[in-house]
Amino acid sequence: MGNARAADAIELIEQVLDLLSRARELELAWSDHPEGEAGAIDVVRRELEAVRGGELRMSVVAPMKAGKSTLINSVVGYELLPARAAAMTTLPTRIVLDQRVHEAQLTDHDNDHFAPVLELREEDAAQFNLLVKALRAHVSKPVAGGLLKQYPHLATLVNDILSDRIEDIGVRYEGRAAVQKCLTLLNDLVRLAGRVMPDGWKADLADVPVVRTPYWSVTSQEAEGPGRLVIVDTPGPDEHDLADMLTAVVRRQLSESHIVLVVLDYTKMGGKSDAQIRELMEPLLSVVGTEKLFAVVNKIDQKRRETDLDDEGIVRSACANLGLTDSRASSRVFTVSAEWALASVQVLAALARSDDAPVADGSAARLARLLYPVDWQDQLEDMSPGRLRKSTKRALEFSRINQFLVSVVAWLRMRVLRLAVDAALDKTAAELSDLQTATLARRDLIGRESEDLAAAARQISADLDAIAGFRSQVSSPSKLAGELAGQLSKRELKRAEAEGEKVVEEFRDTNSHSWGRNPMAMLTGRFTRGDGALEFATQEAAEEYVHAQTFRARQELDAVLERARTHIESRVGASAEEQVRRQSERVRPVVVRAADRMKDEFNVTFSIPAWELGRANVAELPTELQTETKATSRKIEREYHQRSWRRLWLWKSTYAKTETEITEERTYLVRPDAMATGLQVSFEERLKEIHAALGGHVREMITQQVSQYYDQVEAFLQRYRHILQQSAEDNQLQEMRQVELRESLTGFLDATRALHSEVRHLRGV
Repeated sequence: MGNARAADAIELIEQVLDLLSRARELELAWSDHPEGEAGAIDVVRRELEAVRGGELRMSVVAPMKAGKSTLINSVVGYELLPARAAAMTTLPTRIVLDQRVHEAQLTDHDNDHFAPVLELREEDAAQFNLLVKALRAHVSKPVAGGLLKQYPHLATLVNDILSDRIEDIGVRYEGRAAVQKCLTLLNDLVRLAGRVMPDGWKADLADVPVVRTPYWSVTSQEAEGPGRLVIVDTPGPDEHDLADMLTAVVRRQLSESHIVLVVLDYTKMGGKSDAQIRELMEPLLSVVGTEKLFAVVNKIDQKRRETDLDDEGIVRSACANLGLTDSRASSRVFTVSAEWALASVQVLAALARSDDAPVADGSAARLARLLYPVDWQDQLEDMSPGRLRKSTKRALEFSRINQFLVSVVAWLRMRVLRLAVDAALDKTAAELSDLQTATLARRDLIGRESEDLAAAARQISADLDAIAGFRSQVSSPSKLAGELAGQLSKRELKRAEAEGEKVVEEFRDTNSHSWGRNPMAMLTGRFTRGDGALEFATQEAAEEYVHAQTFRARQELDAVLERARTHIESRVGASAEEQVRRQSERVRPVVVRAADRMKDEFNVTFSIPAWELGRANVAELPTELQTETKATSRKIEREYHQRSWRRLWLWKSTYAKTETEITEERTYLVRPDAMATGLQVSFEERLKEIHAALGGHVREMITQQVSQYYDQVEAFLQRYRHILQQSAEDNQLQEMRQVELRESLTGFLDATRALHSEVRHLRGV
């Protein structure tokens, strides 16, 4: 296939763009795109550019803190995206991998070969500057005080807003530091707006931020192929506070992607966030298909215990959460440690520069902390460049990033042209089909009585007025939402609460009988005197023990929440569909009568589409367990030497003395009741979060579905009203001009049909 088919597609789509430009000159109305015919042409033009550049758009979707940014950085080969302990990504960002940096280039110390460029549309930069001004009106010192207790990572931004120290946001930033600073600012502005602005920030962006960057990868030789990879970093589906602001932006990026890569957190396998991704992507799956859905389960370096899922269990769980049921689904699920991969890639890139570079830039220390958590400094001091290279390659192998890159990214790059061509041809064929229908209707209406056409257009205007009247009469869903939310809280959440309490009590009983007899506890902890707590020397050991002890209980609690969420979504979805069905009973007869009139009076047929509706989701609160600490002191015996008069001050005498040393030894305590309480509190908080979001979720979903239905109906009728109005004007032309127009439209229709046929043929090749 390759380049020949791509060349044919480029030539064909260029002809289609010329045809669409001619259609605009003829003032044909054919598209239901939100931005009209101009928007439709822009979509086709972007698809053409994707084919020309061999561009493969891969959206990356993940719940909060699944390690998505770290994974993307490991693919790019350096820390491009900012990352921190708190969730970072709130704004979709398109990352274009321009060219590979070769090892020979890395030896040039005078240049930073990883020099990304961030670009914003001018109108979008203006919107962000307006957002800064809007936030100044909402962020006061009292508000800031309460906000920073909950979101300390926003402290710098809040203080800069209060002090008016934020510089105007520009349209272009160059270099790693400038790009990361701008991305952090943009993401934090969006997050802050979701917290302090009552109605949020209605993002109406012309485009998302675009980062163009070189990349470096040890697997580049295997992964090279036609085209270039474009990664779309998206916010997590469980960013509930951002849903209203960014739904349209995220959906646009997903709809324009060729594949979707889902990053799941191994430590939260089976949680509700994984299932939410499936809900978010349902509209896209009808286009890309589940065969183009891939999953990466991250943080496998946390898999240390026999109680954890094995590789087969991880794959089964991921497939179940994402709805992957085909025979080859398991081959599209991969396990990686993005943190280990990024650390390894950075060391290898540094070693390509010089043997001393990994120590100088800190990459060796970062990897050593992962390899030797206890004595990494000693190990690093004794490590030769040869041993460092060997250990790094072993760490890279452990991360499994190579298998992912070769099996997924390389596969995609080798097929980039076919995927890009198919997507472009599909969109082009759809536009040509609509254009063909509109051209045929306008041509066949020439010669009709202008007054009849104008009257028909007025009738559709009356139909639109009637539909607008129906729309205005739609009662506020607040009462219905309140009633339904109350029913769901009383039934589903109460049932979930009872099931959760049972799980916690079983956990409490089991641990009270077996407490302290776990082999792992005997090796890493010990009973303290009197209070029955296990004492650990390090926080990591205590957390590891808690993780192992609560693993099954957390899985069961996640399952309880997932069942509750599924039942709630089913009820809410059914309620929204019922509201749309009621509106359709009033609206559809109006549309059907309009179609019948067109058929009876003008012999013009237009089919009424089956309007499809999306779905919305409820948010998730992650589970957090805490440990306690205590301070201890110890008594030691010391020897003292002194001269005495008994020995005539000539010789020293030695004696021992017991003293209490005031040093503190910090230990970490784990108690069975504390673990059970932690589980209970975490579970209750997640229930409260669902309860708090439920009313707004029901109201939003019903409003969204009804509004979407009316928008589609009105756009459909407006298009045909425009055709009638245009035809009425056509028939006021002189007879000769009408003949010329008919011939012109006939020729245009023939060209449209021919191109449509060629596009469909090439699509089938």
